[in-house]
Amino acid sequence: MTVLESIFLGLLQGFTEFLPVSSSGHLLLAEKLFDIEGGLFFDVMLHVGTLFAVVIAMRHTLWQTVRHPVASKKLLFTVVASIPTFALALLVKLFVPEKIMQIVLPIGFALTIVLIVLSDKLAKPRFRLEEASWASVAVTGITQGIAVFPGLSRSGSTISVMKLFGMNGSDAAEFSFLLSVPVILAGAAVEGWEAFRSAITTPWYCVVIGIATAFLSGLVSIHMVMRAVKTKSWIWFALYLAVPLVLSLIIL
Repeated sequence: MTVLESIFLGLLQGFTEFLPVSSSGHLLLAEKLFDIEGGLFFDVMLHVGTLFAVVIAMRHTLWQTVRHPVASKKLLFTVVASIPTFALALLVKLFVPEKIMQIVLPIGFALTIVLIVLSDKLAKPRFRLEEASWASVAVTGITQGIAVFPGLSRSGSTISVMKLFGMNGSDAAEFSFLLSVPVILAGAAVEGWEAFRSAITTPWYCVVIGIATAFLSGLVSIHMVMRAVKTKSWIWFALYLAVPLVLSLIIL
């Protein structure tokens, strides 16, 4: 792996992890288009970089949630939503072949576009995160679990679903970022165990550069999402997704 490849993959992971465009879908396309693959250990380290990004960006919310776990519903909502997420992710990992994951890529991109458009046109913000119903939290967790399929954006689908339930855009994005913490941790743990059993061939300096790039681009993408949900620019992500959708139909 070269330094430029590590920077490219770090940027790709950092931006697409939080932007509503599907990180797994973009990584699949990158592998097909450029024949670049960092290896399992490198992928784990990129996830660590994005984890640092969301922890830094959400540090005040996370600190308040940890300090007041009973008074604030955020921690309980995160736990409840994560249960169906992990259950569905485990079922997919155990029973869905890798070939199927690639075949459904265009469908995932298309579904993300539909969810973003619907949430942009139909959503009517009525409540804050603390006022969310248990049904909306559970459905968001189920949606996040389904988003393990490439092309279906985790952040895009969870934010859109919560907006459709009536949550304001800023709180929907905040909840999506909170949900990403256990998801990234679990993914890094599983992949890390697999990477531990395999040979590590990526140069250490490429790993460091990849982590730093994923961290910095992750911070930028979180800021972009928070800005987009407060303005009228959310729909632009749906327009952008037409590009990877067409590419996936051509090359896969």
